[in-house]
Amino acid sequence: MKSLGQLFKFKRQQPPSVLRPDAVFILGMHRSGTSALGGALAPLGLTVGKSVMAPQRENPKGFYENNSLTKLHEKFLASIGSNWRDLAPVDEERFRGAVAARFQQKLIRLLIDEFGGNRPLIKDPRMCRLMPLWVPLIKEHFPQARFILPIRHPVEVAHSLSRRGYLTVSQGLKLWVVHVLEAERTTRSFSRLFTTYDQLLEFPVETVLQLAKDLGLSTNVNIAAVIRQIDARLRHHRELVWPAGEPCEELTLSIHQALVSRDAAREEKLDGLRRQYYGQAGWRC
Repeated sequence: MKSLGQLFKFKRQQPPSVLRPDAVFILGMHRSGTSALGGALAPLGLTVGKSVMAPQRENPKGFYENNSLTKLHEKFLASIGSNWRDLAPVDEERFRGAVAARFQQKLIRLLIDEFGGNRPLIKDPRMCRLMPLWVPLIKEHFPQARFILPIRHPVEVAHSLSRRGYLTVSQGLKLWVVHVLEAERTTRSFSRLFTTYDQLLEFPVETVLQLAKDLGLSTNVNIAAVIRQIDARLRHHRELVWPAGEPCEELTLSIHQALVSRDAAREEKLDGLRRQYYGQAGWRC
């Protein structure tokens, strides 16, 4: 005779996911043009969900991020004693166990509630360090996911962060390294598109149009709207001279060069550079 648990097993089953399998992820470091890119792509057939992060003085045109998702990422980082300014990569063990599993369940419920059956645009710089938390969910719920990895010169990023009072230039350079290396390493099993901050500002319409084609979005691009969204005059930090006395110049610039190159051996080079940088910092690879 079947038990009550067996008879009513169907009631405990998870409801089928209504999520679109072809989500688009913008995975980039802070101050790397991710908001401008999100603002240009969203009108072409994507949504950032119900809970949209409000514009702020530092980003008056909007962040194009989901506020609820960002808050959940912050809560996870706090639960492991970290935050977005933490320079070190998150230890892989932090993504295993009961705490990580609970946050993954919360993530799925949040995604279903925020996006439903619409095609998501998911963007939060914290994800560069949190991808191991996401990877199992993406493989199950977003099997056709596409990633855009925008790259900006590390010195520009560091100065931009410093002038907003978030970090010192030294800290910004270190944070850039960890974000871009982890973002590249953890997305290798997914379909990816690389672009640069320079391309986005110098050729905004062409860059957005090419990305739209590659992503299967509408190519009915509003040229005037794209130019308003991606305004090269907003580039306040073009400072490519390496800060005096700052270590790891050759190693950091080699990481940048490998990322923007189309070298067939890019991943192998980045693995070697990652081992060198993390080894010098005393971090586990």
